[in-house]
Amino acid sequence: MLTEEERENLQDLLRHAVKPEDAMSLDELEGYLFGVVITPDVTMPSEWFGDIFGEEMAAFENEREGNRIFGYLMDAYNRLNARRLAGELSFPFDIDALGTEGMERMRLWANGLEKALALRSGIWAPDEVLDAAEVDEDQEGDDVLTALMIVLGVARPDHVPEIFDNVGPGEDEIAQVSAKLIALLPSAVETLQAFASEIEEIRLEDSESEPPAKVPVATARVGRNESCPCGSGKKYKKCCGLN
Repeated sequence: MLTEEERENLQDLLRHAVKPEDAMSLDELEGYLFGVVITPDVTMPSEWFGDIFGEEMAAFENEREGNRIFGYLMDAYNRLNARRLAGELSFPFDIDALGTEGMERMRLWANGLEKALALRSGIWAPDEVLDAAEVDEDQEGDDVLTALMIVLGVARPDHVPEIFDNVGPGEDEIAQVSAKLIALLPSAVETLQAFASEIEEIRLEDSESEPPAKVPVATARVGRNESCPCGSGKKYKKCCGLN
């Protein structure tokens, strides 16, 4: 899904976390961006930073470096969003070719996706969305809820018995269910994308004007005396602009 250059640039971004152990992995960030892109609502970058970097956020040597590094994040987002608009954004793993390392990467990706969906949990909560969208509650609501449970189950296999009431605590049973969830993950992601597209179409039909862009196409520069883009409320020079 990401190019090699984008992966290198985003790895550079993650290295600026004040507490690297609290930051996302690159695979989590890739899943997170996927989730932000498919969510049918505006989310600003300042909402992402706590998830990406952890509570301590990130630090940069100077303003120029901060602008360059944040630019990497927006460039990746914008390209993925362009792929979504072109109908070219899809689940990035080949389930049939996953080895042990690939399986772990996919779990991390699913964890990042789940965190991104949580930014707008009200949109993905079937009852609330179905009331607003006027879609078939019996079929589509169940499909969306099931898709969300599959994503969560793949991301957190240890919690499978808590997510699915009919699954016992035995390791063998959990392993069997986890394997089924992994096989279902591509279709679950496709279900979420289709649901999001339907929500956007309904909103567009109900609106006399086009909806706002999900994220500015260009990354604005951050002045030292401006508010920090991480959303802390501090000036950039006293927050992420610090050494």
